[in-house]
Amino acid sequence: MHQQEHSAFGPGQDRSAAVPPPSRALVLCDGKLRAGEQNLTVLLNFFGIPWKTVSPGELNLECTTGASDGQEGFCLLSSAGSLAQALPSIAGPHAPLPAWMSGASSVYIYGFEETNPCRALLRFLTGSADTQIRRPTTPHARLSVTNDFPGMCGPMSGIQASVQLNEHDTCFGFHEPGDGRRSIITGSDGEQFISVQRSGVQIFLNACSEMVDLGASARKYFDVKEHFLSAVPIAMYLKWAFAELCWTGAEIPGCLIVDDPLLKPRYGFLRFGDALKLMESHNFTTTIAFIPWNWRRTNHQTVRQFQLHKDRLSLCVHGCDHTAGEFAARSTAELNRRIKTASQRMESLFEQTSLPHDQVMVFPQGAFSPESGLALKLNGFVAAVNTEVAPSGNARNDTKVADLWDIAILKYGGFPIFTRRYLTHGLENFAFDALLGKPCLMVAHHEVFKAQGRELMEFIGKLNSLNWNLRWCSLGDAISHSFKVRNDSGPRRAIKMYAEQLEIENPSADLREALVLKQELDPDCVKEILVNRETVEHVSERDHLQFRLLMPPGKRTEVRIIYFDNLELDPHSDGLAYRMKTRIRRRLSEFRDNYVSQNDFLYATAAKVKSLLN
Repeated sequence: MHQQEHSAFGPGQDRSAAVPPPSRALVLCDGKLRAGEQNLTVLLNFFGIPWKTVSPGELNLECTTGASDGQEGFCLLSSAGSLAQALPSIAGPHAPLPAWMSGASSVYIYGFEETNPCRALLRFLTGSADTQIRRPTTPHARLSVTNDFPGMCGPMSGIQASVQLNEHDTCFGFHEPGDGRRSIITGSDGEQFISVQRSGVQIFLNACSEMVDLGASARKYFDVKEHFLSAVPIAMYLKWAFAELCWTGAEIPGCLIVDDPLLKPRYGFLRFGDALKLMESHNFTTTIAFIPWNWRRTNHQTVRQFQLHKDRLSLCVHGCDHTAGEFAARSTAELNRRIKTASQRMESLFEQTSLPHDQVMVFPQGAFSPESGLALKLNGFVAAVNTEVAPSGNARNDTKVADLWDIAILKYGGFPIFTRRYLTHGLENFAFDALLGKPCLMVAHHEVFKAQGRELMEFIGKLNSLNWNLRWCSLGDAISHSFKVRNDSGPRRAIKMYAEQLEIENPSADLREALVLKQELDPDCVKEILVNRETVEHVSERDHLQFRLLMPPGKRTEVRIIYFDNLELDPHSDGLAYRMKTRIRRRLSEFRDNYVSQNDFLYATAAKVKSLLN
């Protein structure tokens, strides 16, 4: 028997007064957990939902004794095969549900196969005698998520996506509309995810044969198109059914990150004056990932635009010299020197222009080593943002799919690496990230502003029209507002902190108390924790920092974790050859972006030459 206990928090959902809200999940399992059931329990752990496995023989006992131990409500989750076995004889379409199903807040069933027991179960639950379970005709499908169930689908509402199917996937075929049947995800070959009302119980049926594996190793970004049916329905259901238990967030902060530009009126296709007009008219913000090597090369007019439009334009740090693999080094002493050089240059930029920057690192070319997280943390950076999710070269990869579903990856020195996406990843991936509570971080280069940024503006328009609470802000603001919350006990909240800086508002008229949890595998490196610039006491338990937070009514509370800067420093300085190579590299990159990229023929020729050289 498997079981976990968690406290509840969430915005709540409308529930019938006759059925108490769920306090746990019951996973139907007869004996050893199969692969799909194991993956399901990992999902429940990820969302913070208490669960236990029950055999068919334990169902009646569990449902009748649940009220006596204070766990009144439950949701039942099962594969179609296991549920068909639990029903000794599936009755006709109008027969009542057994007591252990009718007492559930809701039921989730997945993995329908082309077998007689599964067909009989589907017909019993839907009340449709002619419904079919069939295989799609092609390995790809165009799926549509309904707009009519925003409480469950959230930002996925109305999404359409071309997805991959596996050879075991099935779909439902209905000849006629059914009373009480709602289509949630539909494909060209049939229904993929539906809900039905049966004896007053809402039952959700997912035809997909698999359950996404959050424990799988990940070397690239999570693409929901490759896992749509195994990931989206269960994520939507768990967030909806256990809204009072799940870790959740109040808003989705968003930002466009443009890599490389100098602070000059034009960089490639990016003209800051025109970009500001687009930001105002289409409602978005931009953070420039600024290369510290360029700190001397700024234009007063462009600096002035940043100063006058702090709500739209901001800066973060993009490497140091922006050489290939400079943050993929395995030596913390070398990384320490690079980071300190970058910080000194950004401080010089501030002294020269009064432009602040967010203490957030964007790795050049996405390359990083496992040691870079610790080096950045001890140098006062609050987070990194990256497109690549696994360390470079031959370094060990500890990134799992669960890390990509979480707010940030915390596997490398306990330092948060936030993931970002290109527009080419598709609207469905941004929407799914939002369903999980991740910030909306887009990455682009100057080319995205070609043709007046038409493609970008169209995409941002689609983002702004999704069913979510998207708030455009600077990258630093997005990072510090990315956290999860839930009720801990009574009125107290639990807050799961990711970045080394946290900002949280208390809009109520009452003083609120919270327990903040921050993963930290090396608590001895923590110098102090500041709340509104005052030191607070903290403890370390189970690889997490814990401290109490009092949030005054109507005020914003700022939290910052300060670490000891005790890394060894590489005493060697870069030689003349390295400095000349870096200078040439930077100049050639700017020539490419400012001139070659403006001509399609020259750009294509340069790309071919680069390919031949590589």
